[in-house]
Amino acid sequence: MFKNNRYPIIGIRSKNELAKRISGKKLPYPEALYLVNDVLTNYNKYWRDNKKASDPVNDKYVRSAFGTPLGRLLDLINKKVLSPYDKLLPGFIFGGVSKKNHIQASLYLLGRRRKRTKLGADISKFFEQNKKERVAYFLNGKCECSKKASEIISNLCCIPLGPKNSGSSEKAIARGFATSTRLATWCNLDLFLRVDWVVKKMLKGHDPRITFFVDDIGISASDVDEKLMISVYNRIDDIFKNYDKNHGLPLNHKKRNIQSYKDGKIEHLGLRCGRNKVMIGSKTSKKLSNVKKGLSKDNLSKIEKKNLVFKVKSYNKYKSYIHKLNLANLSTTHPRTK
Repeated sequence: MFKNNRYPIIGIRSKNELAKRISGKKLPYPEALYLVNDVLTNYNKYWRDNKKASDPVNDKYVRSAFGTPLGRLLDLINKKVLSPYDKLLPGFIFGGVSKKNHIQASLYLLGRRRKRTKLGADISKFFEQNKKERVAYFLNGKCECSKKASEIISNLCCIPLGPKNSGSSEKAIARGFATSTRLATWCNLDLFLRVDWVVKKMLKGHDPRITFFVDDIGISASDVDEKLMISVYNRIDDIFKNYDKNHGLPLNHKKRNIQSYKDGKIEHLGLRCGRNKVMIGSKTSKKLSNVKKGLSKDNLSKIEKKNLVFKVKSYNKYKSYIHKLNLANLSTTHPRTK
């Protein structure tokens, strides 16, 4: 059931209904209810900071609930409560959506016309900027869950800011949880739609394309100069900062980049963009080259050689997958005629 063809009617009214929604053959309702109650009782025991993946200097803490009842519950909420509505999301959203990925996002930016210019932008602290109250409002105000159920779900998916046990009273979407990308996307859907409309208006007649991949924004157009793309960036920056009084999403100006076909190299999300295909980007290409050089060294131990061979196979598998999506994109955008 859907609401205005934009937001899903999730309609969970209570803890018991949440348990019913995540239950199934492998998890009967009584066990599902036990899981929910267990997590609500022992919540703080079931998550930790992933110190290796975190960036304390920039106040970015990656959380992990892997292997715990909380991790299992979050996976079930993501799979059975959120992902069934992926088809409602607009086509320009590629991050955290079923059957979409960064390769397809980069392919989409290629467009149908030559002489492309790409503008890259990054949303600053995307997860941390989405507070628990915004998640609860999305669930209650947009998806017709009860206030009680919205509080339960938002508390499961949000974590106090700062390192664990920081004592912060402010909660936000937890970076690293299974539910995080979908929730952050849904909570900002109206904002993304507004940006899409403005970008296409400003770049009308230039085959404009825009993609959102988690916190990365890609915008491309044909036959435009850098000055126009800077104007586009400034306009969307203003929209992000002032979308509403209580919820600004500032862009990270350090990560703004504008690349043109004149430069001979356009990259997005770690991929090099050609005329009608994408390839591994410079960083990945360099890593692959270093691995191959390592393999040519003498006196490698069996374990070292095995690890390097495995890496080469992984890179080659990645390149093959890119090639497969390139072919699929070509058949869609440039179908063969009989």
